[in-house]
Amino acid sequence: MNEPGLAFQRLLDLYEGVLSIRSRESFRIVSARRIADGSPCVVLLPGTNAKLDQVQRAFEEIVLASSLFTHPRVPRVRHHGCIDGTPFVELDCDAVTDGFEIVKLMADADAKIPYDSADAFISSIREAIGEANAAVDPRSNGPLCLGRLSLANVLFNARGEWFVVGFGRNFPVEREDGSVDPAVACCYAPELASGGAPSPSADYVAVLLFMRSVMPYADMTGAVGRILRGELQPEDAELLQCLLWVETRMVGELAQRRAPIAEAVAMAERIRELAGTRRDEAGFSTYVRGLLERAEEEPRRIDQMAPPESQTLTLARDALWVKGSDGTRHRLGRAHRRILLALIDRHREAPDTPLTVWDLLNAGWPGEKPQLEAGANRVYVAVASIRQIGLRDLIERFDDGYRLATRARVAFADQ
Repeated sequence: MNEPGLAFQRLLDLYEGVLSIRSRESFRIVSARRIADGSPCVVLLPGTNAKLDQVQRAFEEIVLASSLFTHPRVPRVRHHGCIDGTPFVELDCDAVTDGFEIVKLMADADAKIPYDSADAFISSIREAIGEANAAVDPRSNGPLCLGRLSLANVLFNARGEWFVVGFGRNFPVEREDGSVDPAVACCYAPELASGGAPSPSADYVAVLLFMRSVMPYADMTGAVGRILRGELQPEDAELLQCLLWVETRMVGELAQRRAPIAEAVAMAERIRELAGTRRDEAGFSTYVRGLLERAEEEPRRIDQMAPPESQTLTLARDALWVKGSDGTRHRLGRAHRRILLALIDRHREAPDTPLTVWDLLNAGWPGEKPQLEAGANRVYVAVASIRQIGLRDLIERFDDGYRLATRARVAFADQ
C-alpha cells in the first residue's frame, strides 16, 4: 500500500490504536487493538511496494503453518482475509515492538543482560523453532523450518515477553516473492548461503549465530565469558572442551556431519552445569520491560539533521521519530506516538478545536482506566516531554487540553 487507501481505511474499521512495528517494501507489521472486543493483536499487511498476489500467497503459507503446531511463544493466526484486494493476517499477540528496537535500547542501557536471562531468551527461541521442526510441512513432506533468524523474527510486548514469527513464510527477512531481503540482517547456516535447503540442524546453527549477535549486550563476566576471552583457569578444562564441541560439531561442521540436535541440547545443559548458571526467563522479561518503560518516559535523540522550518512539524509516517526545533530526530515511545498522531488527526479535521486531556489519555493508553488524577498526570508528563524537544510553539495548551498550532504544517518523511 503506497498510501492508506480505501482498503486500509476499512481495515481501520476493524482495528484501533494502530502503530507500526516494522515497515518494509514487502511487508508491514503493526500492533493494534480489535475494535470488536478491545483485545490486542499484531496485524500483517502488504508493504509499501508489494505485489498483492504474492503477498496473498505468502499469507496463505503463514496461515497453513499456524495450523501445524502450537507453542506458547509462537503467535497463532486468529483472523485473516482480504479487503478490496488487500490481504491481511491477524496474529493473537500483544507485541508492540521487535528485536531491532530492543537491541537499540540495550545498546543505550547502563546495565547488560544477566547471563542467566540471556541464556533463557536464546534457549526459548531454540525450543520454539524445535517445535516447528517437529511438524510436517505438507509443501515438502519434511520438517517445518525457519531457515534464517533475525532480530525482526522476535516480537516483544510491553511486559517484556517475546514471541517468534516467520514460520511458513519468513516474512520478517524475505520479500514477498520469497527471496531474501538484503536490507534485513539475519543469521543462517553456511549451506543456505550456497543455495542449500533449510533443515532442523541449520535452524539450530542459526540460533547459535543469533546468540553471538546479541552477546555484546549480555553480562559475560562469568566462566563462559572468561574462557572466550582466553583467561583460562585449571578448573576450566571440561567447560572449554564443551564450548569447543559446540564450535566444531555444530557451528563449524559440514551440514551432513553435524551432531544430532538432541546431543547439542544435552551439551548446552552440561555447559550450564559446569558454569554454574541456570535459565531465567522471568529475569529477561523484567530486563526488557525496564528498557521499554524507560524508553516511554521521554523522547530519545537518535541523530542530527538540518534544522526544520519553525512552522513545520516533521515526523516519520508512523511517528516513530519526530524532528525537534534544532533538526535533531527524537525517537518516541508508544504513548507519545499515539498522542502526537491524535493531535495531527484533529489538526487535519478541526484545527481550531483542541483535544481534551481525556481524549489524549484514551489515545495514548487505549483501554486503560486509571484514576482521574493519575490519568491526567500521565497526559501532562507525556505532552510536556514532547514539547521540551523543541515543539513548544507547535503544541499549544488550553484550559481543557492541547492542539497543534493552527499555523503548523505537518510533513511526513518516509525514513
